[in-house]
Amino acid sequence: MFKERLCKQQPIAYQTLENALCQDRLAHAYMFNGPSGTGKKEAAYLLAQSILCDAEGFACESCAICQRVLHDEYSDMIYLDGSTKAIKKEDIMKLQSAFSKTGLEGKGKKIYILDHAENATVDALNSLLKFLEEPNSDMIAILLVEALDRVLPTIVSRCQIIPFIALGSDVCYNEAKAEIDDLDAYLLSRWIRQKDAIVAASETEDYQHARFVFQGVVERYLVSPHEALLFLQLEGFPSKQKKYGKQAFGYVVDMLNILMKDAFKGSAITQDSWYQKQLTSIADKNYDYRKLAQIFMDTKDKLLRSVNIQLLADQMLYKMKEVMK
Repeated sequence: MFKERLCKQQPIAYQTLENALCQDRLAHAYMFNGPSGTGKKEAAYLLAQSILCDAEGFACESCAICQRVLHDEYSDMIYLDGSTKAIKKEDIMKLQSAFSKTGLEGKGKKIYILDHAENATVDALNSLLKFLEEPNSDMIAILLVEALDRVLPTIVSRCQIIPFIALGSDVCYNEAKAEIDDLDAYLLSRWIRQKDAIVAASETEDYQHARFVFQGVVERYLVSPHEALLFLQLEGFPSKQKKYGKQAFGYVVDMLNILMKDAFKGSAITQDSWYQKQLTSIADKNYDYRKLAQIFMDTKDKLLRSVNIQLLADQMLYKMKEVMK
């Protein structure tokens, strides 16, 4: 059950929520703050279950109500996902309209969860602020954020902040490699800190394509930067294909950064033979990792804007060539 995992991996969040549930002193609004893969969404659903479940303290997670909450089938709970697109003012207005009416369930509690609340538009955040300024004892808000500085301070001040701490990357790697390829577990654990999320990401087409591109670019780059660029243009991200975009290219940049950093350190815990071979080859090159890290950082920053991926890839490889002469 998730509550056992929460207790083990996020003891601060677990204890804070358990105390509030057992003492019946729930806040009207919570903000779960922490990086991706720390279990914030699962904890939000657990809290919703616990508010509605007849069990004392944390929910049983197995009764009919708990299962309905888990599968978004509970009428008086609304989940808004801001992870793939911005939460808009219209979404908040619909939420307010729905919760202004008499609840459909017998528990008398209404709960809403805003995932990646920092991705809401300014108008949406202002509308949400007005909602939070009029707390209702029968209504509880749970906001999930990864970048606290992107949320209006007035909203932050009206929520009880519960921190979710990133798990150690090596811990995540050791857990994940029992289920997936060693190299996939290693690479993904460098930026995702939760086993199930790592496994799920490893199965996506974006990630699988990114790993293919990453390995092809590295093998060719160490021989000929021109061949690496040609491979990237023809097989990685051809100008006429739209299937793989920013997500996949972002993975490639992250993988390159991890490899170069490990080469600079001279070691990596993964035992993958291909990866270890590349570390040895790169170690023989003369390069400045700090400059490479800046190149990768600048590339990721540009990915957040409207950008031509092929042109951005050209620029990144050219800059890498200059650094690794």
